[in-house]
Amino acid sequence: MRVLVDISHPSQVHFFKNLILRFRRNKDKVVITARHKDVTIDLLKGLNLKYICISQQKGSIWAMGLELILRYIRMWGIVRRFKPDILIAETGVTIGLIGALLRIPRIVEEDTEHAKLQRMLGLPFASVIMTGLGYLKSHGSRERKFKGVWVQSYLNPEYFTPYASVLTDAGIDVNKPFIVMRMVSWSAAHDTGLGGYSEKEYLDAAERLSKYGRVIISSESALPESIAQYENPVAPEKAHHLLAFATLYIGEGGTMAAEAAALGTPAIFCNPLPLGYLMAMERDYQLLYNCKNFPAGLEIAGKLLSDKNIKQLWRQRRQKLLDESEDINEFMFKIVRQIVGD
Repeated sequence: MRVLVDISHPSQVHFFKNLILRFRRNKDKVVITARHKDVTIDLLKGLNLKYICISQQKGSIWAMGLELILRYIRMWGIVRRFKPDILIAETGVTIGLIGALLRIPRIVEEDTEHAKLQRMLGLPFASVIMTGLGYLKSHGSRERKFKGVWVQSYLNPEYFTPYASVLTDAGIDVNKPFIVMRMVSWSAAHDTGLGGYSEKEYLDAAERLSKYGRVIISSESALPESIAQYENPVAPEKAHHLLAFATLYIGEGGTMAAEAAALGTPAIFCNPLPLGYLMAMERDYQLLYNCKNFPAGLEIAGKLLSDKNIKQLWRQRRQKLLDESEDINEFMFKIVRQIVGD
């Protein structure tokens, strides 16, 4: 079987990596196409996954449009040469139209209900749409729902083991409390009209959290000088070790909030965007809190950090999620083989 996987965001590297390895164990041929966005290429290199970079992230909405045209052109050529049996991506903005024109089945994973532009460009052309816990939309007969949250495809115990040595090598004492704080760039298409906080507000938040332990800021862009002292010293491809040992996560990044919670770390998502899987993780498992802004999140953080047994409680809640979830990679692998008929 010949498989093409399109990756346009750093989180997708992690989401698809074990599925890609599953294909390769099965002697299937896999081509990875990638978009140069944030640390996507760094993650692929760090995992030693060969890829073809077909575009680089642009700033304005018009530049993104031109980038998409370029992606279509390059993807068309790659697909014509490689002749894949199936195309796989998240949302499927690039593979959807190309696959439909060339009559190649398209499987997409969808978890971002508010990303209207991406959904409009990708989902209508999908053959199968995979969704997980808490997804707020419905796609009828094309939808295949897995049990669990998509980040479990790479963070469940069978796929990931956290090592304290990763943190000690970076100068972090795992025996002392530390809080991971996330700042996003707000540059995605679905972030249009939204923005983060001022430099002073981020500094005030870091100083407020510092009384509970060391604050480590993970950011999609360079930190201002006033808060540079909090910069994350851990390499991007090792961020999950950081989250696993953290006392608490708070930030604007939804993916990292889900990752922290799935690893048994209390998580607070400070963002007005509604994400079904995060809402379900709060409603069904009490693994995280959804807040519209940092001030509300900081109030919750103070209460959680005052509880010395908070991590133990979260591990118990995480176990409930594990017990009620399935192996997402095997779920995807079976769907692919059913579609291709191999």
